[in-house]
Amino acid sequence: MSSQDLVKTKGIIDSISTSFCAAKWYNVSIWLGNGRTASCHHPLAHSIPRTELDKNPSALHNTQFKKEQRKLMLNGERPAECSYCWRVEDAAKKDSGIFSDRVYQTQRYTEEEINAIKNMPWDANVIPKTVELAFDNLCNLACSYCNAEFSSTWHQDISRKGPYENMKTSGGHTFKNTGHHAMPYGSKNQRNPYIEKFYEWFEEIRGGLQELRVSGGEPARSPSFWQLLEMCNNETFDFAVNSNLIMDDDRIETLIDAAKNFKSFDVYTSAESIGKHGEFVRDGFEWDTWERNLFKLHESPNIRSVHIMMTISALSVWTIDQFMDKIINWRKKFKHKEEFFMSVNILRFPSFQSINIIDKENKLAIADKIESALNRNREYMIGWEANQYERVITYLRDVDKSYEDTDVIENKHHDFKNFIEQYSVRREMPLDEYLPTEFLNWFNTLKKDE
Repeated sequence: MSSQDLVKTKGIIDSISTSFCAAKWYNVSIWLGNGRTASCHHPLAHSIPRTELDKNPSALHNTQFKKEQRKLMLNGERPAECSYCWRVEDAAKKDSGIFSDRVYQTQRYTEEEINAIKNMPWDANVIPKTVELAFDNLCNLACSYCNAEFSSTWHQDISRKGPYENMKTSGGHTFKNTGHHAMPYGSKNQRNPYIEKFYEWFEEIRGGLQELRVSGGEPARSPSFWQLLEMCNNETFDFAVNSNLIMDDDRIETLIDAAKNFKSFDVYTSAESIGKHGEFVRDGFEWDTWERNLFKLHESPNIRSVHIMMTISALSVWTIDQFMDKIINWRKKFKHKEEFFMSVNILRFPSFQSINIIDKENKLAIADKIESALNRNREYMIGWEANQYERVITYLRDVDKSYEDTDVIENKHHDFKNFIEQYSVRREMPLDEYLPTEFLNWFNTLKKDE
């Protein structure tokens, strides 16, 4: 998408209301393992009431709570759960060319589809066009910013080694529980009513879907994921999977073979830091395996595109300029500008891992490094990719705290230091062997302040 496309989309949605986002109607993320839903990844997921689901399977998307948020948007009011976008929009200077995800999320829909929402009752049961779902939390990784609700490996870590100790922030308390509430139906999802209702709803919506995307956990570890693939044949919608790609040759080949059953097949994977730094940020990650499987996807005619989703945190941000250089070098190697697309997402939860906890001097230095990398690589990038990096640069320079963040900086520094030290010991990854010098220098200042 070009900058002109984004400007046009913003004009369309602002003509409905300056807080309008079509994703609240047409997009849905569903966590079937514990019955939660949201319209994108920025708002906190909320529970799907069984009373609503039993009456109508579309409550997987159309909860009463979500309908109320749609009503606010139509009236020009800002839903509090969408604060990520409000923060970006308020930080961006007028006509800066920086757009919030309210624009990116809406841009995938046509002008006719967007305007059709104006004529719907605010409490309509809408058939979504883009669906992302997770069957369970089965995952072979335990990433630093993740937790036991979304990763079975995190669940095992806390179950076996106990909770993280002496945590003070609201996000810090997340690392004190085993995430047992995320698996009320067990690891095999036996008699899970949310999955049963999804398969019922799937028959209703599959003909009108534009895209179905499966996330996790790690989908390749989930029997329910493979069951869904077996149900599908000659589908008219695009299919996508979020995968960490840390898998053996047989499994990656099986995934690639299944891609032929869909209109198109896209793979979204996650990484943002180079080498051993990346392996620390995402425990269980293997850089060489990830790179090898990326190239297999690139070589397959069954795979339409590969996307790399970056999560920018206080732990990962230090080498994202080098990571950008690496991706651009692959593009040069394959002589293809539109390959290995990069999306850049700023972490908000847990707040003690936000880039906001880094001191101003280091944030400005990091912003300068990213800007330099962007300038030397811009000709090999898509416009919207550059825009997302510019958004991170603006965030580093101008934003000190997220709207929803209620924790004081002293507690966030305490929890970050405390968490990283415990994480390093539990995962048997010494800090000085895995993390860059710039990070260690800053981290040592936190230790001195205690």
